[in-house]
Amino acid sequence: MKLLAYSLLICLLFSNCNNNPEPEPLDLSTLNADADDEMASDSDTSSTDADETMADLMGNFENGAHPTSGSAKIEGLSVVLNTDFMSDNGPDLYVYLAQGTNGDGFIDLGRLQAVSGTQTYTLPEGIDFSKNKYLLIWCKQYSVLFGHAVME
Repeated sequence: MKLLAYSLLICLLFSNCNNNPEPEPLDLSTLNADADDEMASDSDTSSTDADETMADLMGNFENGAHPTSGSAKIEGLSVVLNTDFMSDNGPDLYVYLAQGTNGDGFIDLGRLQAVSGTQTYTLPEGIDFSKNKYLLIWCKQYSVLFGHAVME
């Protein structure tokens, strides 16, 4: 009888893992259109200024559902996870740049290359970092946030 009760409890616990809502990705076709509109409306801003602003963005990882630590920075059109980066291993881990820690409005930067150490991910042009400032380590399979850094 105890075995049956434990089996039911385990089934209930694991069935909830897949019921997390999936975040909505950002429509990348809007990125370049927004960037073109901003450049046309603000002729005083040069691409050099934009690159310098992006280079100043840095963040420190905080735990989500799993221990995640270390730092990250944006260098030009790249996100760099620094040598101090560490996260738990998990299935289907991705790096997202998102509008919040729930993953909504995310830009998929690719699979997590390693659970520790330096790694680089390419950014598309035209990102609004005032909106997409959350760097996430995200388990796609279970829609679980492993950890995040706010890029400021």
